Amino acid sequence: MAGSALRPLSHELVAFLEGPLAVVVATRDEELRPEVARGWGLEVADERTTVTLCVGDPPGSRTRANLETNGAIAVTCSRPSTYRTVQLKGSALELRPPGERELAAVRRHLEAFVEEVEPLGVRSEGARTFVGSELLSVTFEVRELYDQTPGPTAGARL
Repeated sequence: MAGSALRPLSHELVAFLEGPLAVVVATRDEELRPEVARGWGLEVADERTTVTLCVGDPPGSRTRANLETNGAIAVTCSRPSTYRTVQLKGSALELRPPGERELAAVRRHLEAFVEEVEPLGVRSEGARTFVGSELLSVTFEVRELYDQTPGPTAGARL
């Protein structure tokens, strides 16, 4: 999708992305050194080409600096009970402190995630510690989309 017009995400994919997922956000610095953070409260905009989510932004994290410097972001979303996994790559459009809407999305996501992982043996108390108190809201444009579900189609463009 790089270099082409943005293609809206399918309604089915939007429903998946706004579900009880484990979300990992990767950024990089100019020397290509990666930084990884958890993502929460993913919401797809109405036009289905941009996504907003909150990422952990504790002291010492390079996520914010990486996004401010080059904007490159890769978000991997996996449903723990099925291992269905999708990766979105793009460029950050806006960084800001999360507002009430984003914080409400984080709370909904956390509750759905806890329900998803409890039957898999992850205790509620432990799962709740995955969300830190320091969060950054990131809106990014989806430029590339990949199936990362384990199996023969892993890595295929969607």
